Amino acid sequence: MASWFRSAVKHQPTMEAEEEDKHLRHVETALLQLLNDDIDEADKILKEHESSYHFLGRGISSFLSSMLGGEKEMVKEALNKLLASETKNWDDMKKAQKDSTAYRSKIYPAGTEYLLCYCVSQLTSAICGVMSGSVTEAVKGFYKLRKAFQTLDGILQIESEYLRTRVGNVSKTSLRGGPPPATTTPNKVRISHDLGPDNEKIDPSSNENSNLSDLDEYEVVENESGPALTATMVQSRLLEIDPASVGITSHTDIFIHSGVRLCYGMLLVIFSMIENPLFTKILYIVGFKGDRERGTRYLWQATRFDNFNSAIAGIALLGYYNGLVGFSDILPTDSGAEDDLTGYPKERCRALLKDMRARYPESKLWRMEEARMQGFDRQLGVAIKILESNAESKMKQIAAINLFEMSFTSMFMHDYELSIKCWMKCAELSKWSPAMYAYQTGISHLELYRDYRISDPDRAKKEKALAEKYIRKAPPLAGKQKVMSKELPFDTYITRKVQKWEDRAKNWKVDLADATGVSPFSEMIYLWNGSRKQNQEELEKSLKSVQWERTTHPEKFENDVDENAIHALVASSVWKNMGKFDDARASLQNNILSHDRQIFKRPLYDDWTPASAHYEIACLDWAEKDLPTTSPDEHKKKVLSCEQELLKTQKFEQYVLDGRLSMKVTTSLVTVRRYKGILGVA
Repeated sequence: MASWFRSAVKHQPTMEAEEEDKHLRHVETALLQLLNDDIDEADKILKEHESSYHFLGRGISSFLSSMLGGEKEMVKEALNKLLASETKNWDDMKKAQKDSTAYRSKIYPAGTEYLLCYCVSQLTSAICGVMSGSVTEAVKGFYKLRKAFQTLDGILQIESEYLRTRVGNVSKTSLRGGPPPATTTPNKVRISHDLGPDNEKIDPSSNENSNLSDLDEYEVVENESGPALTATMVQSRLLEIDPASVGITSHTDIFIHSGVRLCYGMLLVIFSMIENPLFTKILYIVGFKGDRERGTRYLWQATRFDNFNSAIAGIALLGYYNGLVGFSDILPTDSGAEDDLTGYPKERCRALLKDMRARYPESKLWRMEEARMQGFDRQLGVAIKILESNAESKMKQIAAINLFEMSFTSMFMHDYELSIKCWMKCAELSKWSPAMYAYQTGISHLELYRDYRISDPDRAKKEKALAEKYIRKAPPLAGKQKVMSKELPFDTYITRKVQKWEDRAKNWKVDLADATGVSPFSEMIYLWNGSRKQNQEELEKSLKSVQWERTTHPEKFENDVDENAIHALVASSVWKNMGKFDDARASLQNNILSHDRQIFKRPLYDDWTPASAHYEIACLDWAEKDLPTTSPDEHKKKVLSCEQELLKTQKFEQYVLDGRLSMKVTTSLVTVRRYKGILGVA
């Protein structure tokens, strides 16, 4: 890595360490104002100076706005600002190497703070490229991800070499010996020669054999020749060690230490979640492999500081747990679940949220996470009140995310009128998925039509017209937003679903609203895993909503394999959350698993139901393993059966919404395999 810092630079005004530190603090203040929902003050501060930090700050501000809103023009603007930040930070990194008056760390080589900023610019602009909808920009983005990943890894190597000499003093044990064998660190990417913005070669790996960035993954043990490192994956000791005790005390060093962990941790977690075949292939080609355990530990380490890096790490963690991990039904249930950072350490998350709420009392993001946690406690009524009081934000994009969360919460509660208001408002505030906003509005009206079809024909007539208006509005809006030139999965799902109903309405010679089958509203609740957030009353509403009597022509669905499969999945998910496991299993077996899965590949059939059925069986196995009546032998059998059902799901050929289910399966397999280790089961 030393060769990074030997580049010659042209004579320019010298850098002053104290002045640069003031700029860093200035920008951190601005970005924290941004998180505290004071966008005007943040923008004012970020425009006051032209330091590298201010360039990056303006890029990050623009990036956050573009990602929250998903609007192409904003993404393009953010990309331009981040490219300017890349150039500025690269130039200042070279200046800092030469100027003796620039900041000098006892841990990191001169200019590392700007190298980190350069990496952050690369990472955020790479994400913009992937989200731009252009394959060309996305490929450029992956190249930047590769460069940033290598650079971060190099900084961690240097830090780890330093920590080797300091951790021993803290633990009263000296570390010695080389790094663990390469086979114990499969996620490492050996850093090769790469190019900077001016096509200058940089070689971060000045000592390729001293890769010890995973130092905190290994425990110190005594053997015959003294203490040594062993390749045992353990809880990171750096989670408990006070950074100040190992000399991480200066403001700039803390910025580097927390920033590297934030960025590296996010990359490891994100890579571990990617299931898209095209993304996976690209990641494989460039040598990336995710690691949730290391990634989450790095993010938790970053949350220890009172700075912007810490706040973003907190947002990333709660988003990961409440959004991605929480989306799965198979989570750790053993006594050590709270210490499993790849699972859902609920109490740790509560403590983090409490800390962040205290730090940033005006931030709308933390209030939204509080509402999400209430949802996971099956307190949707409390969640909706928090979200309603959190609706007004100076940042349109944060308001849009809060509204999006409120839309789903109202849906899980079966509050059809509030759902309509929310989804219509989403269409006004966000351009991300207009097809879904229209469809969700339409199916909410459809439920009201079914509510009043017999009791209030006049009201029903109005709701029916509105339902058909918005349902038909959805397909033409599909494809407005793309990722890697691919249509959003739900756009594809909605287009096929509406076409099925249109064909059926034509064949039956009935109106569109009368040709719909199993409650599409409750089907959407299932697809967003809303049942695990519902209380008993809301679960009962879900069961009522899928009664065939609510459809206009229930007799036509008696022998419809496709509709009965959807009904089975929705109902079984509700029964599962009610603890009625036998009912759930029987429904899945009789209506889906007993059929040849090729049947569901017929045109316009919902081809995602067989794979989902195997996943649901896995969930039932996982839940039943802990029943009081389950014997120890049966307990183990349930765990193994759960794994087998997950593997069956994983091996399914491509189907609509496969990416959503594959994320749940990946998370579930991590949990099951960890638990097999606890049981000592092969």
